[in-house]
Amino acid sequence: MPLSANIRLARKTAGLTQIQLAEKLGVSIATLRRWEAGETAPTGTRIIELANLLKISPDDIVAERFDSNRHNNRATFYYPNSSESNGMLVYEGEGTRIELPPTEKGYELFNRLVENLINKRKENNN
Repeated sequence: MPLSANIRLARKTAGLTQIQLAEKLGVSIATLRRWEAGETAPTGTRIIELANLLKISPDDIVAERFDSNRHNNRATFYYPNSSESNGMLVYEGEGTRIELPPTEKGYELFNRLVENLINKRKENNN
């Protein structure tokens, strides 16, 4: 199932309309509709935000098949404002915890980490 279908299914599973999710993410409804139509795709950082809002793992959004009954905790991402982060950007998964400072460079590295994990996941599914 493509990324666009996973976003749509996860949103519906969470009981949110496109308008509600777009408002929570701070994006336009047009942007969310393009994601769900497969015309464009969210960045790695936006995928994390989507996952946090929809209370699923980023892996579930990029998975070959979205399972709305599964709560996958293989990879967890925290932003500085969460209680689990101690003010840092945090990735936990596969027995690893990576903490980066919430600076411009930290966000850049965090985004690269997420995109690399997504690409690795796609390669493993092919």
